[in-house]
Amino acid sequence: MHTAPLVVLLAIAVVASACGSSITAVRVGNSTLDRDGVADLVAEVTGRPADATIDAAATAGVVDRFVRYEALVDLLAEYGVVSTPEDRSTARDRLIAAGLDAGDPSLPRLIAWQAALDLVEAGGAGVQAAYEAHAQLLSHELCTSHILVSDEDDAHAVLYLLESGGDFATLAASVSQDPGSGQSGGSLGCVPLGAFVPTFERAALGALAEDRTLVGPVPSQFGFHVIRVDEVHNLEPVPFAKLGPRASAALLQVAGLSREIQVDARYGTWDRAVGRVAPPAGPLAPALARLGS
Repeated sequence: MHTAPLVVLLAIAVVASACGSSITAVRVGNSTLDRDGVADLVAEVTGRPADATIDAAATAGVVDRFVRYEALVDLLAEYGVVSTPEDRSTARDRLIAAGLDAGDPSLPRLIAWQAALDLVEAGGAGVQAAYEAHAQLLSHELCTSHILVSDEDDAHAVLYLLESGGDFATLAASVSQDPGSGQSGGSLGCVPLGAFVPTFERAALGALAEDRTLVGPVPSQFGFHVIRVDEVHNLEPVPFAKLGPRASAALLQVAGLSREIQVDARYGTWDRAVGRVAPPAGPLAPALARLGS
């Protein structure tokens, strides 16, 4: 099974180079963007001038994609897995075949990301070593509960109420949009990795790594989750040879958990537990009112 071309996975193409301003705005391992680089990156995605005022959520989303895939490239490089000109040529052909314009200025960066995904898919000693060095991060059965809401600000409000002493089960029953778990105090039971959507699993693993029990907001196709890690059972790591099509997701998770990542607050907030560059939260009062608090 082939990994879908990156242009399909991301839906939008982004690229930037560290030039202009010397102040580092984003750092992912050994890869950096300065402020001019971030402005250029956001401009390419939005189609607006680099000096235009861009929505904070859009900016955070662009930076988030950069962080996610640069982390994978950085992880692989640590273990000597670096794309060759032939690898990049193959990746370029796949991206062009998927519909990316050959003249798109974002193409060089996308080629690097696609080549990294292709190298993970192909396996090899270096990729296996990168996985096995960090496999313990993924070797758990997680017992979790969650509260699902449709709006990110509402998820911030739920988190605020819980951190202020609110009862998780009561809140789950009253505001969660997952009726099944909501009537069970939000409980999702205990399941091994692979049962939940990647963003949910990444956040639960991040909470574990950061010694946190509550984490959120966590976006998914269902809405925004506030997750509580109730219990953790350690498991034997899944052998690399048995990851199959899950290899790319596993290495992306490992990369986000293991890389040194810094983001200037003007471009979003890097939440190491959630594994996401999040936009600034809106005011709490309207969200609390919607929740009836």
